[in-house]
Amino acid sequence: MRDYILLPVVVALAIAIALITRVAPFGDGATGFNLKEAQVTLHAIASEPRSVGSVGHAKAQLWLLKRFSDLGLQVDTQSGIGVRQANFDARRKGAISVAPFNNIIATLPGRDRNKKAVALMAHYDSVFGSDGAADDGAGIASLLETARILAKGPKPARDVIFIATDSEELGLIGAQEFFDRHPLAKRIEAVVNVEARGSRGRAIMFQTSPGNAELIELWAANAVHPTGNSLANNVYQHLPNDTDLSVPLAKGITGINAAFIDRLKGYHMPTDTIENLDPHALRHLGNFALTTTKALAYAETLPKQGIEAAYFDFFGLFIVRYPMWFGWVLVAVGFAFLFTARLQRMGVRWPQVVGGALGVLGLMVGAGVIIHFVSAWAYGTGMIPLRERINEMGPALWMYVTFVSGVVLLARPKEALWVGSVVLMLCCALAAQIWMPGASWLFDWGGLIGAILVYLASRSGWQSSPVIYISALTGGLWGALLLTGVIVTYVSVAPMTPAPVVLIIPFAITLIGPVIMAYGQLQNSRRVGGGLVALASLGAVWFALNPSFSERNPRPGDLFYYKDGNSGNSYWATSSTSHELPDGPATKISPKGFNSLRWKAVPAPASDVELPVVRLREQGDKIVLTMVSNDAPRLMNFVVKSKIPLINVDVNGKPVRVVPGTDIRLGWRSETPDAILQMRFDKENAGALDIDFVYAMAGMPQGAPPAGGPDTDWTRLNGAKVVSGSLNIAYGTNVASR
Repeated sequence: MRDYILLPVVVALAIAIALITRVAPFGDGATGFNLKEAQVTLHAIASEPRSVGSVGHAKAQLWLLKRFSDLGLQVDTQSGIGVRQANFDARRKGAISVAPFNNIIATLPGRDRNKKAVALMAHYDSVFGSDGAADDGAGIASLLETARILAKGPKPARDVIFIATDSEELGLIGAQEFFDRHPLAKRIEAVVNVEARGSRGRAIMFQTSPGNAELIELWAANAVHPTGNSLANNVYQHLPNDTDLSVPLAKGITGINAAFIDRLKGYHMPTDTIENLDPHALRHLGNFALTTTKALAYAETLPKQGIEAAYFDFFGLFIVRYPMWFGWVLVAVGFAFLFTARLQRMGVRWPQVVGGALGVLGLMVGAGVIIHFVSAWAYGTGMIPLRERINEMGPALWMYVTFVSGVVLLARPKEALWVGSVVLMLCCALAAQIWMPGASWLFDWGGLIGAILVYLASRSGWQSSPVIYISALTGGLWGALLLTGVIVTYVSVAPMTPAPVVLIIPFAITLIGPVIMAYGQLQNSRRVGGGLVALASLGAVWFALNPSFSERNPRPGDLFYYKDGNSGNSYWATSSTSHELPDGPATKISPKGFNSLRWKAVPAPASDVELPVVRLREQGDKIVLTMVSNDAPRLMNFVVKSKIPLINVDVNGKPVRVVPGTDIRLGWRSETPDAILQMRFDKENAGALDIDFVYAMAGMPQGAPPAGGPDTDWTRLNGAKVVSGSLNIAYGTNVASR
């Protein structure tokens, strides 16, 4: 075979392997997981939306209680108005979520009830406007099937607690209340959580507790087609995302999390239905829940948090795992091969290598900037363009891959650029070992492979058959692993930016540099690169001109009536583009106190909008602020400010943290009647509270223009009446109310 023919062959095989290993496996793994039983659960609970307070939610709760009882488990419930305070980071700012919850807890007694227990957890509520077949009907089906299998088998070594949490979609309320208040929570030492962020693909183990080496060992030894890597775990830690597992992890409990994430366009949408859920994805998620929970349940001792592991699956066949510190050894060996290579035999000097590394870095930065801004141009900004971008994520990925591949061929790597890329890869490995160790394996092994190839090339020449064919073999296999890792990262962050695809550039040059150089000797190789860039550019234009919305993937509605209570002005408003609005002079508005809410709007006729009832009163040595909705609000958000520090603050009876000088943010999103937000603090000195609020009720004023699409959790205000306003209420010497 001519050497230049290797490049398309290697690339095609790498892509094929990566795509095949994204598909959920068809085998059942002989675990006993019954797909038909799991689908019975889905049809019982996920045939209609079950957002908190809905009819479907009440039906699901009753069915689950009966099903757990029929399995012979000890069933308990936990209900109330739950409160959860988020982290004080730039995005959440310590926001406090309040909502009703009804947790369902079922216990399978073990042989030794004094041992620490294991929990399997999934949430049974769905988002507003969605059946939630995948999110998290698939998790509940996996939980019940695991309960069925364990209940009919030998007694486990310890108690197994099955927790169907509620109000997860409203801020992890049910999980927080369980681990804060339920007596069983103190007995739990390990938690398995199952989730979904799509409707097909393999169940990826994407999150664990710190010091996870023993836990990874247990999971890897028992999993069916194990899929997951420490890169995903590390990336997830830096994302503004949470699942129920975030709650026990914050309390130091050992935990492990999995979800399928492919076909993200159904996530939190009306299209998250049973018909659109891949049954093989459901089975793979169920097998993760079953095998991991079973292994923990029958273990004589539970995994301890100790050494941190780097790990990755080899195409779902097995898990490669080792202590995180071993990455330093890989980096050191890589540098050793590089520094002992006789680069002068390749006609390369170290200043040229440094220039090559900077050149590769420049290619990455340039391509990343272009990809980011082209994506923003093609889709625009706002909630509906964001949904369109998510709908297009799959095909758009290959447009970005085509673009970066063309960039590599246009660069036509030579020896200095190849060696420089290896240096850059090893430097990235060093940086990852220090700042993001979970991601280090990708760079460690990539840099080591590249360094070995450079060492061999310095002895026999990069044109030698051993170098080129070893490069094709190892580069192709590692390239396939890279693609799976890049795709998972891309799916996680593409709604914000698809730029991580540029990681392909240094890896391609490092791993298959000799193959690319052989191809680059062809007279028209740069024309191929230019053609790929042109093809990607045409793809961007096509995406920009052809919306992805269809009857199967409908365009959400995003039009609501908004009254600014401070100015008295009324608007038709949207969180998306001006195209959602009726004719009129468009402007940009933001409710006072809610800078993160930025809407486009046109003037609308005045209409009455019911306001929440806000009261302030003294209760013994406490000041009590109460905010009440007599109807079922879509949301009821308040920002409370005080010039003097508030002492011993609690919200709906739960103590919360108040940072002096920081606003207190309270929110209710459950469409349940008689919503009550109550904040109390010590009555010490006289003062006053400045309160900003945004309040939304279902239903548009008479004569409103059509909303233009279904309600979704992404455009929750669609078809609603929204009012904002501000209050100043004194307390202490002159307690007031409104």
